[in-house]
Amino acid sequence: MRIAPTLLVLGFIAFAPATSHANEAPPEPLSWREKKCAMYQDIRAEVLQYIPADEIGQDFLDAEENYIAGGCRGRAYACPETVSQLQYADAMSLRVMSGGISGTFLPYGCESGTATTPE
Repeated sequence: MRIAPTLLVLGFIAFAPATSHANEAPPEPLSWREKKCAMYQDIRAEVLQYIPADEIGQDFLDAEENYIAGGCRGRAYACPETVSQLQYADAMSLRVMSGGISGTFLPYGCESGTATTPE
């Protein structure tokens, strides 16, 4: 039985990509902290669709971005000082905790204690 040369070439092409990736190491799995940080960023993008960034304030958002840039480690002291910032922090907290991440993961806090006064 003879196999047409075209079929041989097609067969080689079909299997070539599979063999070239066979020797590559699989990507490292994400750590739990990396997964939480990715989830945090996704939730942040969603919440920012409902609470505009210009209502929150650049200093607050910068503190939060520094937290993300640092791999979501430690406290960034994104201190909610306005009603909009507090609403944003509350919305983020509820969504993050609903996703299975504890509230201690969040970067919200004030170095001097609570800064937002109730109205």
